[in-house]
Amino acid sequence: MENKKVKVERSAGAVVFRKQGRRILYLLLQHMRGHWAFPKGHIEEGEKPVEAARREIKEETGIGRIRFLQGYKENIRFRFQWPPKSLDAESRLKFVVFYLGQVFTRDVVISEEHKDFQWVPYEKAMKILKHKNVRELLTKAHELVTKKPAPEIVRKPPIQHKKESK
Repeated sequence: MENKKVKVERSAGAVVFRKQGRRILYLLLQHMRGHWAFPKGHIEEGEKPVEAARREIKEETGIGRIRFLQGYKENIRFRFQWPPKSLDAESRLKFVVFYLGQVFTRDVVISEEHKDFQWVPYEKAMKILKHKNVRELLTKAHELVTKKPAPEIVRKPPIQHKKESK
């Protein structure tokens, strides 16, 4: 059996939000393979993670002005195969540090890495985001932004009608 070495990657990104009146909206980007996520990308040689996050947000969204909030720095890790669905794909381990960033525009110009974007409230984002660790990032961010516990999102079972007895 062949023992392949796992390639390690390091990235940085941010849970990006803006305020619209009393509403808080989060920016989600749709990748070419269909899943939704927050802006993130590789940390370049000599670059600090927060600098990489700022650069990646600019590259992926066109947004240059962002204010990172104190008290939020979350790390996630995950394994994936690259290239995806390839017979000779290699296993990779990615470590990503996420910050929480407020922006002051709704204007987004997505890069060629993505096919769509949307600004959504917390509840909708929780339903769109596929990966549990990414939803956990959002919950922690939302609690910091609103300064209160995030509402629990539960998928409700279909309504069952009771038969009335006569």
